[in-house]
Amino acid sequence: MSEKGVKPVGDLLNELFRRKGMKRSLRRAEAVLLWPRVVGAEVARFSTARALRDGLLIVDVSDSETAMHLSMQRRRFLAVFHETYGVTDVKDVRFQVGRPASDAGDGPGGRTRADDESRPERRADPQELAAMIRGLDSLGLDEEMAAAALQAGRSLLALRAERLANGYTVCPTCGAVHEGDLVPLTLREEELRASRPGHVDLRDRDLCLACRRASREPRVVAAARELAHAPGVDLPGLGEDERAVAARLAASYLDAALADLVPRAIADEKLRPHVVHATLRRAALAAAKTVEQVVDDDLRHVDVRVARYLNWTLTDGEELTR
Repeated sequence: MSEKGVKPVGDLLNELFRRKGMKRSLRRAEAVLLWPRVVGAEVARFSTARALRDGLLIVDVSDSETAMHLSMQRRRFLAVFHETYGVTDVKDVRFQVGRPASDAGDGPGGRTRADDESRPERRADPQELAAMIRGLDSLGLDEEMAAAALQAGRSLLALRAERLANGYTVCPTCGAVHEGDLVPLTLREEELRASRPGHVDLRDRDLCLACRRASREPRVVAAARELAHAPGVDLPGLGEDERAVAARLAASYLDAALADLVPRAIADEKLRPHVVHATLRRAALAAAKTVEQVVDDDLRHVDVRVARYLNWTLTDGEELTR
C-alpha cells in the first residue's frame, strides 16, 4: 500500500477480475503458476502443477518414488502456499505419475509446439476485452504490471469464450463458467425430471459445482432465510460467493411465496398487505437495497404479474408498513 487509504494493487486486480466472472479461474491459475516458487527450482525440475480442483492441487511427477517422497512434504508445501503467498484455496496436494512439463515438450502445461499450432486459436470477446482494458487503465498500474495483468486477463477471457462456444454455462452467482447441462443427469436426476421437474436439485444445475454445494450448506440456507426477512443484513462468516448464493436462495423463497400469495390475494383483498410485505423484500434483494430504501420504481425488478396486481405501487395512497 503506497499511500494511506489506497487499495493494494492486488485487491484492485482481484475486484476487476471478480466483475468479469474470472476470479475463481484466476485463483486456480495462480496456484498452478506459483508451484515452482513454492517448492524451489530443484523440485520444480521434475514436478509440474497441472490443475486446482475443489481445493486439490494436482501435480505431475516422473515416477512413483518421487510421488511418495513429495507426498511426505505436503504439509510444508501447503504452509508456503498459505503463509507466504496467502493462497488459501489450496487445501491439499496430490502427486501422480505423469509427464512433467520439462519432459513433455516446450509448450505450457507440457503441450508441444505442434499441438499448439494444430489447435484453433481462442479469441476473447472484443467487448469484454475492451471493458477489461478500460478497467486496467483506471487502476493506474505501471507498464510492466499492466502488461502482465492484461496477458492473464486476455488468456482467461479467451478460455471463457471458447467454453461458452462449446456449451458451457455462466454461474448466475459467482460468474464462473462451468459445464452445467453438459454433465449428464444422474439416475436420480433423471427420475426427478420425469416425476418432479421443479425439484431444487434440477433447478440449480445452472450453478457451478462450488455454488451448488454452498446452496446446501446449513449456514448458507440459514443466511438465505435471514436475507428473505431483512435484505441487506450483514452476513458475517460467509464468503463472497456464499453471500451471492444466499441472496439467490432468498429470492427463490420470496418468488415462491408471491406465486402462492397473489392468486389468493386477488380473491381476498385482505391478503394484499402480505403481498406488499413479500414484494418489498423481493425488490430490495433485486435492487441491492434495504427494505427502507425501496421505492415504487423498484417494482420493475419483480415479476410483472406481481407488479400488475399491485398496480405498480406499493402504497395505494395508504401508509406503507415495512
